[in-house]
Amino acid sequence: MALYPLNPGAMPLGQFDVVDTEIASILGGEVMTFTTASRTNTLTETAAADALDGYLYSNSSAANRPAATRASTAANVPLFLADDGTSPGYFTMFGSITGPLGLGGSETGTRVGPHTASGSGKVTLWDKPGLYAVSVDSLASDFVTTLGAGPVVPGSVLGIADGANLGRIAHNACADSVSASGIGTFVEFSSDPSLVTTPARLVGAAEQFTRMVISFNAGYGSRTLT
Repeated sequence: MALYPLNPGAMPLGQFDVVDTEIASILGGEVMTFTTASRTNTLTETAAADALDGYLYSNSSAANRPAATRASTAANVPLFLADDGTSPGYFTMFGSITGPLGLGGSETGTRVGPHTASGSGKVTLWDKPGLYAVSVDSLASDFVTTLGAGPVVPGSVLGIADGANLGRIAHNACADSVSASGIGTFVEFSSDPSLVTTPARLVGAAEQFTRMVISFNAGYGSRTLT
């Protein structure tokens, strides 16, 4: 449940407030965009605004402020990849934290380190086009039937999903895929890197595909989904 930037020297754009209703469900690897949230703290929206948000997203009302949310339509711009999530990529060693720190979220076990967004109310967003790997458990639930033998081939356009798979990367045959939502292209499925670089298939072992490598176009390339 994580995002793995593969661009040498790549840096994220920064950390941004995410709407509170989505904090606990961000896995890492989702496609994100901006929406509006109230400037007035409520029981359901309590985070502070980020100064940088206003330069990327124009509010339609002085009563609102920008906040990150999972992308759900082909019209969403700008687009980012989320880099925060839950175990095993991000977790607490002993227990869990279920809400933004200092805002009354319940805690169990010893506080060692929360799901990043649950602790700060913010999600790290990557905006640079290039190569990224996404853990396969962050993809749309019906992205593939058998990893390595799915309906995508190198160069296939990838898009986003709505509904039960909100914000997750999808392809045209996924149940919740959004038409004309291309955000990048499929490169390959891969395994976790290790000190042993010989592919498992070359020593007669079964490959365990845990990641999908994509070429992310940040919403500025092809917006089709084929």
